[in-house]
Amino acid sequence: MRTIGRFATVLTVSSMLAACSSTHKPVVVTPDMLQGQIWVMSSLNGEAPVGGKRITMELTQGSASQGKVNGRGPCNSYFGGYQIEQGQVSFGRIGSSMMACREPVMQQEMAFHTTLQKTNQMLMDDRMLILKEAGGQDSIVFMAETGRVRGEVHSSTGSFPRNSQMMVRLIDVSKQDTHLQTIGEQKIKIKGEVLGPVAFDLPYAPHLIKAGHTYAISVEVRQHGKLLYTSRSHYPLNLDKAALEVKAEPIKSM
Repeated sequence: MRTIGRFATVLTVSSMLAACSSTHKPVVVTPDMLQGQIWVMSSLNGEAPVGGKRITMELTQGSASQGKVNGRGPCNSYFGGYQIEQGQVSFGRIGSSMMACREPVMQQEMAFHTTLQKTNQMLMDDRMLILKEAGGQDSIVFMAETGRVRGEVHSSTGSFPRNSQMMVRLIDVSKQDTHLQTIGEQKIKIKGEVLGPVAFDLPYAPHLIKAGHTYAISVEVRQHGKLLYTSRSHYPLNLDKAALEVKAEPIKSM
């Protein structure tokens, strides 16, 4: 079996697909309806994310009508503020990191920020969040992360160090010679030394799962930015018959 660094536990698509249809009438969003949810973009002005990228938005409430917005755009992470009053939403100035990406991605990033700034309506339709300009054609549609992948990460040394951070990702590994797409991720802070496994409960948006693709869980454990543990291999697993167990091994010093 071929071993691929940093990837473990292949997930079968058939056990992860879920329906995204909705029969609910869209309702005007209030800030309290947005708490504790990461939204993943489904379309921007009718176009899907370039290259199937995971574009996210998270809204946190600061007061009865105001809050903060942050997430991952087509290329860069972004942050800013928003306000909802009498059913109308407005986004303040949006800041972002400054990484450069290939031209199609940068074009969609510019369109993403432009459309976000023009948004004055925010509607929720069951698991769908719709941002749009009243009377305009531009809109951003997000889907909720309603899927879950649960399991445990086991250390080959039997423990994980205190003051470290574990990053668990659901990755599309169908095309191993290209950039691997992140479908979902969960950060777990490890404050004290952990003897034994660490449980994870990773959310993902079902609309990102594609029939015929292969998925895996990858794990990294860092302490003060230094990579200490990583998953190194992947192997078939039927989610309907077994719990996910991922093995993390220490990085050998050079």
